[in-house]
This record gives sequence, C-alpha cells and structure tokens, in this order.
Amino acid sequence: MVIRYKKKRLRFLLIMIVLWVGLLIANLLFNDFDTWSQIVGILLPILFIIMYAYQYLNPYLTITNELIYLNSPFSEKIGLKKVNKIREFAGEYILESDKKELRIDTTLIDPESLTQLNEKLKSLNLLH
Repeated sequence: MVIRYKKKRLRFLLIMIVLWVGLLIANLLFNDFDTWSQIVGILLPILFIIMYAYQYLNPYLTITNELIYLNSPFSEKIGLKKVNKIREFAGEYILESDKKELRIDTTLIDPESLTQLNEKLKSLNLLH
C-alpha cells in the first residue's frame, strides 16, 4: 500500500520554485553577481526542485505485509509484527516497538490515502 503526499503540499513547492526562480532571474538581470543573496537565490530554487522531485516521485509512506516504511532522506522503517502500541497525538500516529518509534504526520497525507492508512492501523488492533 502506498500513502501519498497531499497535492496541496506539492503545489506549494511548485509555487515556491516559480517564486524563487523569478526572483533569481530578476536579481541576475538587475544586479552584479557579487553578493551572497544571489548565491542563496541560486541554492533555494535548487533545494525546492529537489524536494518537489523527491516528494512527487516517492510516496510518503509504504506499507507492506511486514513493514511500514517512511520514505524520507533518512528513511525509517518498523516491522508491523514488532509494533506494540499505536498512539494518536497532535495529528500524528506514533507507532512504538521495544526499540523504535515511528512518527507518521497525518497532515502531510492525501485524504484518500489517509483513509487507507486509518483502516490498516485499525486492523492491527493496537490503536490507543
């Protein structure tokens, strides 16, 4: 099962890309290239493009029969059989095992995917 990011989040990243690229072009046209702001103006659009591409191509969460895998640059995973307790707090699901804790931010998840996630977590019968 694949849990996707919200489309609103992806649109926000696209808007930020367009904004920063526009500011970079204006800055390059009207100023000399000798300030730190132009270096930042180059790095920020690149950063937003990388974030958008990563979040567009990779789902937020992948659930298999044995694992819940949080797709992030520092990806985290936890075995479904090892989960002892699932708590819901401040818009997050916190999956706890003996050694690990996995936090799932529900505000980042597409509403259709969120219903699938809720069903899957309820089927584990560990929700407190």
